[in-house]
Amino acid sequence: MAQVRASGGSRPGDLSVPSVAARSWWLSEALAADPGAPCPELAGDTTADVCIVGGGFAGLWTAYELTERAPELGLVLLEADVCGAGGSGANGGFFSCSWHMLASLCHYFGEEDGVRYARVLADQVGELDDWIARHDASIDFHHDGILYARAGDWQPETDPDGQAILARHGLSDRLRPVGADEARRIADSPQFRGGAYTPDLATVQPAKLARELRRVLLERGVRIFEGTPMRELRVGHPAEVETPGGRVRAGHVVVTTGAWAAAERHWRRAFAVCTDFMVVTEPIPEKLADIGWTTHTGIADSRAMLYYLRRTDDDRIAIGGGGLGLAYGGRIGGRALTSRHLAAAAAHGLLWLFPQLEGVRFDAAWSGPMDLTRAGVPFFFTAPSGNLHAGLGFSGHGLTPTKVGGKTLASLVLGAGDEWARLPVVGPPLTRVPPEPFRWPMVQSMAWLMETGDKREEEGRSRGFVRRAAERVFDAYTAALPRDARRP
Repeated sequence: MAQVRASGGSRPGDLSVPSVAARSWWLSEALAADPGAPCPELAGDTTADVCIVGGGFAGLWTAYELTERAPELGLVLLEADVCGAGGSGANGGFFSCSWHMLASLCHYFGEEDGVRYARVLADQVGELDDWIARHDASIDFHHDGILYARAGDWQPETDPDGQAILARHGLSDRLRPVGADEARRIADSPQFRGGAYTPDLATVQPAKLARELRRVLLERGVRIFEGTPMRELRVGHPAEVETPGGRVRAGHVVVTTGAWAAAERHWRRAFAVCTDFMVVTEPIPEKLADIGWTTHTGIADSRAMLYYLRRTDDDRIAIGGGGLGLAYGGRIGGRALTSRHLAAAAAHGLLWLFPQLEGVRFDAAWSGPMDLTRAGVPFFFTAPSGNLHAGLGFSGHGLTPTKVGGKTLASLVLGAGDEWARLPVVGPPLTRVPPEPFRWPMVQSMAWLMETGDKREEEGRSRGFVRRAAERVFDAYTAALPRDARRP
């Protein structure tokens, strides 16, 4: 594994980082610790009551919920690679609430439903603690909350609209503004000017969570076939899922393939496929003590292209963000997954936030694809046939929404009509993204303007009129609902 030392003050364009690996550091660590029981490729034809396509968090949690509520059902889960190999094993490992985006949720869903959905997400953090104890799962879980830091005078204050909504519902303690001194007691960054803290977040080793879910499902008799991509989905009763080595006939099919669903014509404009990049340092216990980061409180800043970072159980720092890649036409591969510039942007963020860490070595870099909706929220959809379901669009916030999504998709499969099936995220996508060839240059240009605007602000320069104007237009576009939106 490449090991590269960082030089303080470096810019993303000239900071050296390891080559971007095909596997995330999280997944490599999880597989080395425990590869788990083997799951073969599907060979030949089989039948199931429910066939789940996709072995990431959404598919795994859906299977888990179905085994909880209807253990008599015969379940098959198909995964193109190994469970946790996609975005589920490559993210920052923030099992989080959405209080910081409450105003947006209320904008899209109305205040009552927006707060209801945010409460449900926040409740999952405590539920995960119970799940770990029940299944004796080892996922490096730490329920220490998160600091949304204002890292620089140019970064925005805590959203007053969201604070007002929290106050109206007696939830002000769920996202509490903090001053510079309190922020720097969490971790002593000279950039911190204050921010907001919420206790409703835990950090986990995401690939270990995916693999532990896989273990529990195998113990419960779920048939998991890895190395088995879906080649074709045929509508009918039963529905049929064609794979390279066989076929599954099932009463219900649930599609949870995340960013890879963009290859299907039906979902081509439901979301854009974007890529985020992360790097991880060598173990630095002494330096963590030097900056006072003695808890596992997560940190994110408030820039347009935010940085997010957390400690690991072996005293490293993992950090992502600072830039964004885009896969043209939703085709995953090539430079969209391997950009060293975007990996260097994440590494730069660590040294900018904590110049005290000059000289640390970066041990790994990786990327993860995201199914990024225009509204930034997922959707859970049942086709008119009644037996085809999808949960997609997790937009980089997926750990907690996928757990909620597993409950929702299970309810849709079982026809429960319960609280999970009535969440405001149930239904077709709220919005559509622009078609190609317009999407790629539009999103890439906007990402470049945001990234370079953040750099200029870091250096004490003005963001510039063009960047500010473009970002205001982009914000208005993101917030605006099209005429055919499913909600008034």
